[in-house]
Amino acid sequence: MPQLTEALVETKESAVRSWYLAVRDRYPSALVPDWRAGWTEDGAPLLTVQVIGQGAQEALHHFASAYPLVLAGSGDLRPVFEYRPGRVVCVWRSNGVWVEMWHHDTPAVPAPSPALMPQRRLPSPSGRLPLTRRLTIRRQYADKEN
Repeated sequence: MPQLTEALVETKESAVRSWYLAVRDRYPSALVPDWRAGWTEDGAPLLTVQVIGQGAQEALHHFASAYPLVLAGSGDLRPVFEYRPGRVVCVWRSNGVWVEMWHHDTPAVPAPSPALMPQRRLPSPSGRLPLTRRLTIRRQYADKEN
């Protein structure tokens, strides 16, 4: 766990403030409570947090599109989305610190298949004719007369 340097503290405060400014009206229950500090593979400082609560996925997408942070440093980068196995991550760089906000990638619910009409049942072979004999005979005579 890296020591909380001034750049980490500043970046975290800025990200938290921007998060709540961007999502407080539309997604008030989407929270970012558990920030963790670490290092990237190349040794740069990293802050990561899981977005939790109702509407986390939509809130993260909204935050990335309405990104209210001011990026002033020369190495600062705008947010981008990355899709990793099992999670969707919004990543950007501010004050030399990489910031990752992520949520679990929930699989889309498969579309329901349309209901099939029940098949018309054929009469069971019970030995009975579908029409009575009298009705069959009437039809035969009716056809001969015409």
